[in-house]
Parts: sequence; structure tokens; C-alpha cells
Amino acid sequence: MAKSTVLRNARLIDGIADQPHERVSIVIEGERITAITQDDGPSGPGVEVIDCAGKTLMPGLIDTHVHSTLVSDIDLSLFLATGVTTARDVGGRLDKVLTLRERLNKGEVLGPRLFVCGPLLDGGHKTFPKGAFGEILDTVPTVGDAPGKINSLLDAGVDGIKLYFGMTPDIMEACLNTVDKRVPVTGHIGATTALEAVHMGIDGLEHMWISPYNNICPVEMRFGPELSMMSAKFPKVTFKGWEEADLQGPGTQELFDVMAEKQVKMGTTLDLLWVDNIGIEAAVADTDRIYIPESGLEHQRALAKVVNAGKEWDVHTGYPPGNGKKALEKQKEAVRILHEKGGVIVGGTDCCGIAYPPPGFALWREAELLADAIGDMAALKAITASAASALRKEDELGTIAPGRYADILILGKDPSKDVRNLRSLETVFRSGVAHDSSVLLAAYPSRDFDNMGLAS
Repeated sequence: MAKSTVLRNARLIDGIADQPHERVSIVIEGERITAITQDDGPSGPGVEVIDCAGKTLMPGLIDTHVHSTLVSDIDLSLFLATGVTTARDVGGRLDKVLTLRERLNKGEVLGPRLFVCGPLLDGGHKTFPKGAFGEILDTVPTVGDAPGKINSLLDAGVDGIKLYFGMTPDIMEACLNTVDKRVPVTGHIGATTALEAVHMGIDGLEHMWISPYNNICPVEMRFGPELSMMSAKFPKVTFKGWEEADLQGPGTQELFDVMAEKQVKMGTTLDLLWVDNIGIEAAVADTDRIYIPESGLEHQRALAKVVNAGKEWDVHTGYPPGNGKKALEKQKEAVRILHEKGGVIVGGTDCCGIAYPPPGFALWREAELLADAIGDMAALKAITASAASALRKEDELGTIAPGRYADILILGKDPSKDVRNLRSLETVFRSGVAHDSSVLLAAYPSRDFDNMGLAS
């Protein structure tokens, strides 16, 4: 058996430089990269040499916003099949997500390396809905409950904390003070504004659509606790607010200046509006639909009865498709402004929590939307190096350098010229183990694209 592997004579996007390196060889021993050379690298007995002439190598992709316990084990293979070698679960029932992390990281389940935050932590005395969504929620009822709740999660071994929509400023501050930077804290927030949370010391924000909204939209269009995210009114209200937002106004500028100064990570999840971006007909024609997990299809079947969906039932958003197009364009502009100020843009998707785009494919779509805003190479860094920094794992993941995990993609085309070339993925190395993308996709129980009716 080969003791080392050499990926020879490739174009390299290392996640650090702004331009690819040419004629590079990478040496892998076990789980790690041991050398990067401008020559052919070692050869001889015990060395497996893979000729990568004409190929592009880059770091494995990182999705910083998934809900992995909401899908089945087989669905997690889609991450590897699309080059996502690491993911962060930002909302799962604690026992389930800790067990899944162990199984994935031991290789008992085929999928990405997993980091976990445990449940979504809301604030106040809450009664949660039954079902899968209610299962991933928990609450910190009062300020006095924060130390016990936070320390129990840290003692259980979570890699981060996720604060949720209804958490008020006093409870949020108590939670952040208790964490005291021991792990990264991110937030999908609403009752506390993004600016308040950033000043308190939060490390990240999730959803450009939602978390910064109350600092960016017109004052009279801000939402309060009475507007539930589950309400049919939520998209209508927030889309209008985004359309009318003044991105050069003092609210936006102050927030983004402070975010850039404090290097608060902005998890974008622009792909939530992917159907609005391409239109319903293009979504229906998208062959990625065949990989929607069964749990997603189950949700979409129930939704279809509510919205009277037809052929688009499995990609329907729950509101009139296309209504978010103008809001999405404004959100991309906000991403560009934050990036130009030196802010940290991090690609995440909310996949597994949404049906479409499917796991893995969602991060490809996110990269396309980010490239529209900040360019191809910056978009690639958002789903590699910057994503690793959000996990505080930049010394191990997200870049290709000696000592890093051998999470490496081999692509037939150069994604730094066009991020859609991520679809030319051929081979995925996760911790030095090679996987053929086409083989993984062929093994997945996908649907027949020619038979996509509601009963499928």
C-alpha cells in the first residue's frame, strides 16, 4: 500500500493567494499535506503519483450553515459528492448531532467532517412546535438561566453556539458573557439587532436576508417579535424592506464598519432565494432537483397542498416564486459593500433545513451568487479559507499548505475563472482519502428527472 500520494503538475488555488499557482505538486501522507513543491515531487516505491496536468486543485469546500440531523445518513454523501469536505451544523438536537458528528468524523457515515453548535438557542419562555423543527430548538428563559444553559452545552463538547431569532439583548449579552470567546458564537437574530449583537461581541451573523435587516431597512419597516419568521407575511414584509433599503445610509454603514473592524463573519445563505434568482421555469428544469432528500420532498408535498403547487411543487418556496428577486439583488449589493470594507464573507446555505437546492449543490449555488457580488476568487475564499476562520480552524482547514488536512478537490476546469466550474469536480480527498464524485452521485437514490410528479 502506498505510503504517500503525490498530486503532480497541477494548477493550484490554495485559498490564500489571489491568483492560482501553476505546475505545483502536493504531497499527502496519511491525513495531512506534508509538502508543496514546484517540481514533480517524490517518486518511487510506496508513492502513488496522480498526474494532474490540465487539472485544477483547490481546498475542500466548507458549508458553515447546515442542519444535518434533519436528513438521512445517505443524504450526507451528497456533500462529499459535491466537494464539501467540512460542514458546521448550526441547529440540531444535542444528542443526535453529537452522535452524528462522531459517526461522520470516524468514517462510519460517508459525509463531511462535522462541527456542531447543538440546538438553536432562543430566549424567553417558549413553547416550541412539534416535529423536526421544534426538535432542534431550545431556550434560555431568563438572564439567570444563561450560565447553566451555555455551560451545559460547552461541557457536552459543542464546537460553537448558535443564538436565535427571539433572544432579547439582555439574555444574549448574558449568553455571550458566559461563553467568553471559548467557542465561536453565531446568530440568526431579530429581537436583538445585528449592531447590538456585534457590539456585545458576537462572532458571526447568519442570513444576510434576516439578521442585519433591522439595521438596514427603513425604520418604519423593521420587524418586531410579533412578526414570526414562520408567518406568510415575513417574506412580503422583508422583501419590501430590502427593496427600499438605503445601503449608503448611516444604519448600513455603521453596522458594516463595525463588522469589518471586529471581523464578524457574515454567513450569507443567499441560496435561500435561488428560485427567485433563476425563475421558476429554470428551477423546474434544473436536474439538481433529482437529489432533493426524501425529508425535503416530504415537507414539499405538505407545502404543495397549502400553496396549490403544480409541477414546481418540489422547489416551491412557500410564497409566489420570483417575489424575492429585487431583494436578493439588494442583498448581493450589501455583500459587496461589506466585502469592500474588509468584512469577512462566509458562504453557508441552510441546506437540509430547506429542500432545494439540495445538500452540496446548495453551496455551488451560493458560490455563484457570491461571485455575482464579489467576484469568483473571493467567492471561493468565502467557502474555503474564510469559512475555516469562522470555525477557528484556519490552521487545519480551508487552505492548502503543509500541515493542513488533505482536503483537496481535483477539477477539470478552473473555478477561479468561473465558479460554475466547481461542477467539473472529479475527485474529492477528505483527510487524504480519495472519493470519485461521479461514483458517489451514481450511488445516491436520486429520482427520475422524467417522472417528477407530486407522487414521486
